[in-house]
Amino acid sequence: MSTPALAHNVRGRGRHYTHPVDGEDVPSITNIIGVLDKPALPRWAAKMVAEQAWKMRHSLDGLGEDEAVDVLKGSPWRNSGRAANRGTSVHDYLEAAANGDPLPTLEGDAARYQKAADEFLSKWEPTFHRTECTVFGDGYAGTADFIATIGGRLLLGDYKTSKALYPEIALQLAAIRYADSMVAVDGDIELTPIYDGCVGVLLTPDGVQVREIDAGLDAYKAFMACLAAWRWRKGPNPVGKEEVA
Repeated sequence: MSTPALAHNVRGRGRHYTHPVDGEDVPSITNIIGVLDKPALPRWAAKMVAEQAWKMRHSLDGLGEDEAVDVLKGSPWRNSGRAANRGTSVHDYLEAAANGDPLPTLEGDAARYQKAADEFLSKWEPTFHRTECTVFGDGYAGTADFIATIGGRLLLGDYKTSKALYPEIALQLAAIRYADSMVAVDGDIELTPIYDGCVGVLLTPDGVQVREIDAGLDAYKAFMACLAAWRWRKGPNPVGKEEVA
């Protein structure tokens, strides 16, 4: 999965998209959803550091304090980076299959997910209409993994290579579903279609699950609340500079 069309990073503000017509810069959907609290993240990070410390228990004494701290504190993000690379490789594989392009070779950890990807393609037999499609909504933008007909229904779908499908996927899909426009392959701007539903495709080394996702208006309203919170968080510091007399 290459960098989404029209996307770029803004220092201190995360990924943004530039509208091809009016040039407006807007935050990405995943950037916006990032304002949500993730209570499991600190526990996961602590576990990664503890596991790394155990693996290095015989070599830590040979490191200086600063070097040891740097190695240990970076371990969660090295694991996160490997997971992101795996997800990118699997996305690229499925995108190539959808577009009828030569399939890339999945290597390393990503190779364990090929069976699940192939199972999705053969068992659900999606007819793909779009892949990696950029959409623009009211003050935001993002990228749809795929738009496809499955079982006679026009579905908006998102691939995940995580351990489970988490509730936030509903916000992501609702934002895409209710976006105003999409960028066509030739660069033209089109209205987004009316979907029959949304699905999450969970790919794991054990197989694939395709689950219906309730990404209706309630999820869209929740996403727009996240956008309001994101704007507030990235806006001016509300704490006054002067003490109250």
